[in-house]
Amino acid sequence: MTFVLQWIRYRKGKSVPQQADLLSTIARERISYYELLRATNALSERNLIGSGSFGPVYKGIVRSGTAIAVKVFNLQLDEAFKSFDTECEVLCSLRHRNLVKVITSCSNLDFKALVLEYMSNGSLEKYLY
Repeated sequence: MTFVLQWIRYRKGKSVPQQADLLSTIARERISYYELLRATNALSERNLIGSGSFGPVYKGIVRSGTAIAVKVFNLQLDEAFKSFDTECEVLCSLRHRNLVKVITSCSNLDFKALVLEYMSNGSLEKYLY
């Protein structure tokens, strides 16, 4: 029992990698629509890394040099509004080593996007199927 308690204390005290420090710094900042446009080169096709049922995902680089993924919701779809709210609520509250971390979101009347941690190895889907 003592070993388990010491192991838990050890795990909590481990240092956080530098990349995670940069991401938490970004999370404290509000990322504006214009910053997302700058980071993704105006949502350029060259930065398109994938597409889901509710919209495209772009790679971007913020001012600090950190790579991010920007999931832009297609607001033409009625379900996109609900999906955006649900993903924000659920993903922002979850922490798991196998889930991409939500850094922040950008939302106004005409634009909704989630800013996610960029995973350089690509989509998990290509490894599963």
